[in-house]
Amino acid sequence: MNRRLPHLGLFLALASLAPSSPPASDANQDQGRQVGQSFQVPYRLTDTNHFLVRVRINGKGPFNFLVDTGAPALYVATETARKVGLKPDKGSFWATVDRLDFEGGARLSKIKGRVEDPFQLVGMNALGLPGASIDGILGFTILARFRLELDPTRDRMTWTRLDYEPRDPVVPDRRPGEGPPAEVQAMNMLGPVAKFAAALVGKQPEEELHPRGYFGLELEEPAEGGVVRVTRVLAGSPAADAGVKPGDQILRLHDRTVKSLKAIREAVAEVKPKDRVDLSIKRGSETQELTLTAGEGF
Repeated sequence: MNRRLPHLGLFLALASLAPSSPPASDANQDQGRQVGQSFQVPYRLTDTNHFLVRVRINGKGPFNFLVDTGAPALYVATETARKVGLKPDKGSFWATVDRLDFEGGARLSKIKGRVEDPFQLVGMNALGLPGASIDGILGFTILARFRLELDPTRDRMTWTRLDYEPRDPVVPDRRPGEGPPAEVQAMNMLGPVAKFAAALVGKQPEEELHPRGYFGLELEEPAEGGVVRVTRVLAGSPAADAGVKPGDQILRLHDRTVKSLKAIREAVAEVKPKDRVDLSIKRGSETQELTLTAGEGF
């Protein structure tokens, strides 16, 4: 049986990957267009067995966000917020993220989050334990909008958009200027402890975060002995500009014969934005040679 894998993370990422500002449209309508859609969201399992996914905030990034079903909401580290210009709404405990894009094509609009450095982020980043920087946390108010399917033997999760909107996070009953509740402040005091420990034991080396090349293709896993076939081409993508069309069969990529999605991922593992990639396709009875210039993905 053929198995479709929409939005392959290395270069097949589809909708909402371009670092553009959100359209001036109703947020509910924007989200409603994805209800029922499934997205293949690449993830990284860190050295500490945490799941990280790549995220853009208001078109900027990518950033590494921790998938944490135990967190109540979206948390954006203060340094990450500074980079994207995110500030809490005036007089509000929460900040509003206009657009949140996930590698793989899922997106959310007008999401409330907290600009803060929870002790989990401070501690793990200070010690460098995950092997990668953690720029924020995806908690309940984000994850509850999707049905998440995880197979630890694969390198991506399946997120299916639900017709469900969780309630906004509870606003603490605090006067302006008083800061977070006492229990939150107490938890955050663990952060400096972790920093002190890091000074004693040293920080583990951290991997650099580089955007991946992006083509804008959706491919179908072939049956045994078959060929990889294009099922969708994103309008305005590098693949569309090069003339790739749905139904095309992928024969060669980067001077390598490819007969599976795994082979394609391996062929483009090191493709970076602006790299030129040769592609051999079969359309009907004709074979064509195309050249694609990778865009910027996650």
